[in-house]
Amino acid sequence: MKKVFLLMFCFLTAGTLFGQTSKEITFELQGIIPPVLTLSSDLSDVEVVDLVNAESAYLGKIVVYTNTKGLWTIVVKSKNGGQLVGQAPGNDDVYPYFFHFGTVDEINLSKEFSLTYNTLVPKTTVEYPIRVSYKRLEKLDVPVVSDVYSDIVTIQVTIT
Repeated sequence: MKKVFLLMFCFLTAGTLFGQTSKEITFELQGIIPPVLTLSSDLSDVEVVDLVNAESAYLGKIVVYTNTKGLWTIVVKSKNGGQLVGQAPGNDDVYPYFFHFGTVDEINLSKEFSLTYNTLVPKTTVEYPIRVSYKRLEKLDVPVVSDVYSDIVTIQVTIT
């Protein structure tokens, strides 16, 4: 019995003393989240409003998301100073309108409009509904001719 035990002991210790090696790799795993600013909208490229039968139109909304704290500056600009301009050659008629952004009503875009919003918490999402209002065709102070009237509006969001 002693011989069997001694023989087993020799086999077991010989394997651990002579045949076993150990190696390891150590590494650090990191995940990087950069500052994110997302601006999305359900607006189409061209929004058509009814100037004959209506006095306002809901155009859609923009959604702003960020994962950083900071001061948002939202700037709204109109290419034609807050007026729809006749597109036919020789037509200088304009159709004035007011812009409505979020909770701010009747914005005159003859100058760019600026709004600031301070995010005190990271991971903030804010929705801004967008509407326009105007006089119906028959109530305009200065009549306009039949034509397509348009303006280009740009909304820019910056976080500092």
